[in-house]
This record gives sequence, structure tokens and C-alpha cells, in this order.
Amino acid sequence: MNVPATLSIRRRLLRNFSLLFVVTFVVLSLFYLWASWNNRDAEADDEVEEIAEAVVARAERGPDRKVKLHFGRLQQQRFADVAGLQIFVYDPVNKEVLLEHPAGMRALLPLPPQAAWKWAFVVIEQVGDPELPRLQLLMATKPSPAGPLRVAVARDEPSETVQLRWVARTIMREVLPVVGPILLLAIAIALYTLTKALAPVARAAEEANRITVDTMGRRLDTTVPAEIRPLVDAVNRALDRLDAGFDEQRRFTANAAHELRTPLALLRARLDGMADTEAAAAIRPDLERMTRLIEQLLAVSRLDSHMPMAKTDVDLVGIAGGIVAGLAPLAVADGKQVSLTAPDHPVRIHGNADALSAAIRNLVENALRFTPPGSAVEVVVADGPIVEVHDAGPGIPPEDRPHLFRRFWRGRDRQGGAGLGLAIVAEVATQHGGLLSVDKSPLGGALMQINFSGQPGHIASPPSPPPPSLPAKQAAA
Repeated sequence: MNVPATLSIRRRLLRNFSLLFVVTFVVLSLFYLWASWNNRDAEADDEVEEIAEAVVARAERGPDRKVKLHFGRLQQQRFADVAGLQIFVYDPVNKEVLLEHPAGMRALLPLPPQAAWKWAFVVIEQVGDPELPRLQLLMATKPSPAGPLRVAVARDEPSETVQLRWVARTIMREVLPVVGPILLLAIAIALYTLTKALAPVARAAEEANRITVDTMGRRLDTTVPAEIRPLVDAVNRALDRLDAGFDEQRRFTANAAHELRTPLALLRARLDGMADTEAAAAIRPDLERMTRLIEQLLAVSRLDSHMPMAKTDVDLVGIAGGIVAGLAPLAVADGKQVSLTAPDHPVRIHGNADALSAAIRNLVENALRFTPPGSAVEVVVADGPIVEVHDAGPGIPPEDRPHLFRRFWRGRDRQGGAGLGLAIVAEVATQHGGLLSVDKSPLGGALMQINFSGQPGHIASPPSPPPPSLPAKQAAA
């Protein structure tokens, strides 16, 4: 079943905040445009007045009593942006026209420049073309560094129709420089706030990922925001229930296996005393399989309890040699061989001798089970430290190898057993810092390797079928 992907909380909140900021920007822009549109005449009058003051602000009267007007680049650029701008400047002292742009503007003035101008705003019609807009005209006598000058400034009266150019210019020049930085700052603050607010969720997820079977007692930190606290508490309560369930399962398995050991021992004793030896021989393999299953369940229960193991310096060569010597008679009875290849010096690790012995024994017994009569099983101990078990059986198909160490998993070619042996070996290897892996053996069957360095490596010593007479460091049968 495909679960549709959903946005994270952080992205969802950031998207909503960004949408809110954009809507806010649009609303503010519309409000400002509406206010500016309603005040466009007043703003045009203010602009005309500012231009009149700028025209004479740097006027200079020379020694010859002539007046010169000076404009900066920014002023000229500003003048060029005003629609239909016309300027007339008159010096009443010299009775001289200082500026007339465009030529002939004097004809638009309702009063001649020789008359005393006072402050006056008027709206006049342009002569000649009825399509031309009306002009807003300011006529005033302005003080300047060169003395009072008469200034007339006219510009097109604002249109009654909203123009996109005016809208864009107003937003870019008046709205965006003010609102834009505020919105960007708000988005940055929202992003920072969301990151800090959701950081406890990420930490709780990391803590949950670190909880394994080995750390079942660990719980999530409850120092989280109040909105997340119920979820963290619910997860901790779920972990408590899981712990209780695991403990109950372990106790049941251990108790059941322990209670079954005594009846099995009595049953074995009765089989040994049966007069009908053929019937006893027929029943004995089933009894051995049941006994093996009980022992494996007890081993699983002990491993699952995660009780500290008593560890000392253990010699892998000695352990493997004892196992090979103990299983040699069984191998001979089945027409098979088992041998040990090891260095002349001890190979030591810090571990539990009983657990390691059980794990290696399990590998050797499995190898003997699948090795055909007339073939050999070879146990290799090498520096690393590494322990390998080679057999000449059918091997493990590549598609089965990923599942091989799962509990109760049995492949197509598995005979007998409950699928617990290799899972127990893998767990013992893990508790000793090692790694259990499977490969193809040069003998033709399976290669089981425990690399106690924890790193998958090469085959320690590619074996060959043992010769009739074995070296001194090999035990064979």
C-alpha cells in the first residue's frame, strides 16, 4: 500500500507563514495605492512645490548681478520623471527670464512675471489639443541665495484612470523599500523560530532510533514543548508495554524450556532401559531434536535477558580443539571427517567461554549435518581473531543468505532444527564484538565465519580436503 507523501510540519508552517506575509504585502500595497490615489492631487501639488524649491535652491548671483541656476544630476533625473513638467523662473531685480522650459511656457501663465506673484495653485487648460491633460500650476515668489525669484512650475494633472505604470512605480519606489525588508525579516524570524521549536522533535526521533533490544530500558527525554509532550509520553508508555511484553515472553520461554528438561531426561533414561531396542532407536532421533530445541530456547532466553556475561581471556584454539575432539566420534560414525587448522600459538579474545563454545559447536554440528558421507568439515582458527567452519555440503543459496540469521527461519534445504541455531550464533558474535557472515567455501559447501574484529574480511585460510594423515595441530576423525 502506497502512503501518499505529506509535507512536514516545518514546511507546512513555513508555507502558511509565507502565504500570510505575501497576502499582507498585497493588502498593504493595495491600501497604500488606494490612499495615494485619493491623495494624488495633493501629492502632485507637494511635488510641484518641492520642484519649485529645488530649482532656486542653488541659485547664485554673480558680480555682474546676473543670476545663475544650478541643478544636480539627481535633480535633473527627478525632473525628467515628472509627467509634463514645465518650469519658468524670473528674476524681478534684473527683469530677466532665467529659465523657460519648454519655450513658450510664458503664454500659459495667468499673470505676467512683472506682476508681484504670491502663493497660488491653479489648474489650467492647455491650448491647441483638447486631448492634452490639464496642468497643475504653482506660481510663487521663492526665496533663494540670489534673492527672491518668481517661479512657475506646471505638471500634468493626475489622470482619472489608474495606470499600470503609476502603480508599478508607486510599489517599487514607495511600498517595496519599506515593506519588503520587514517581510523578509519576518520570514527569517519565522524560519528560525520553527527550526528551534521543532528541534526537540528531531532529538526525540534520534533518541527513539537509538533504542534497541539492548537498550530497552531507555526512554525519550520529556523536556520538550508542551504540544509535543503528550506524544513523547505516549511513546514512553508504549515502550513500557513493550518491555513488559518482552519480559513476559522471555520468562515464559525460559520457564517452559526449564520445565521440559526434566521430563526429557526421564524419557531418555527410559529409552535406555527399554527392552525393545529397535523401537527405542526409532524414537531417539526425535528425542534428540526435542532436547536440542529446548537447549536452544534456553540459550535464546539467556541471550534475550541481556544479563552481563562473565568474560575472561579465552583461547579460541583451545575451544575449537575441544569441540572438534568431542564431535570426532560422531563424525566417524557417519563416515565423515572433522579437522582443525590453527596457528601454533593461542588466539585469545575477551569473552565468555561457555557462550563461545556453544556458538562454535552449533556451527560445526550444522556443517556435519549437511556434509555428505565421505566428505570433511574443517574448522579454521586464525589471527584476527577469526573462526571459520567449512563444509562440503550443498551450500547456502545467495537468495537465502539475507534471512539466514533470523529466528525460526528455515530455508528450503534445511533439515530438522527449528531455525534458532544460527540466530543464537549471530547474537553471541554480536555480544563479543564480532560479526557472523556466510560465503561459499573452497570445499564446495558453506563457509561460516565469525570475525571478532567486527569487520568482514577475507577467508582466513582457504582449506582443502584433509589428507589421510593430518598435521600435529589438526584433530581429525
